[in-house]
Amino acid sequence: MANRFLKVITRSKHNGTSEDERIIDPNDQPYGMMGVVNPALSRPKNSKSKKPTPQQAKKWQESIENVLNDPKGCAFFHKFLQNEFAAENLDFWNSVKELKNKNPSGDRLKKDVKQIYEQYLRDNAENLINVNNRLKGAINECLEDPRLEIFDEAQRHVYGLMKDGAYKRFITESHIQTLIKGHSCNS
Repeated sequence: MANRFLKVITRSKHNGTSEDERIIDPNDQPYGMMGVVNPALSRPKNSKSKKPTPQQAKKWQESIENVLNDPKGCAFFHKFLQNEFAAENLDFWNSVKELKNKNPSGDRLKKDVKQIYEQYLRDNAENLINVNNRLKGAINECLEDPRLEIFDEAQRHVYGLMKDGAYKRFITESHIQTLIKGHSCNS
């Protein structure tokens, strides 16, 4: 089983030299890569069960959008992608969504875009996503003067990969089928 914990290093805003290192479990973090609350990864406050209801699971089988828009669905799908060693796709998709929701401009946009690029697109990135070199190059050329839509094509590509690949396997997983039949399962 892959290590599911992340090592997070934060630098002080004062001088950039002080570092705080901590280990987190991404399954327990409602925060996206950019440090803002990601509703797709946060747990509902009134939810007592970590397991989805059969109705939720059935809805997830209707479309990937239903999975991504349901906090439990997104959390279960993320866990599934971790087992497939493809969680970076959903993490990238969510990071771009967060960027658009924040709607930064100027230096803040430039900083956020660079952070996403470094995390997911640069050669040897920690969480490199699977996009072609033409697309990577086009994004790289726009880093100095980015627009909010800089990652749109890459986000659509990753969404397609998830929809046509992992999502199809996710909705046929035995734990989903078991939940739809109204039985509990071990997840």
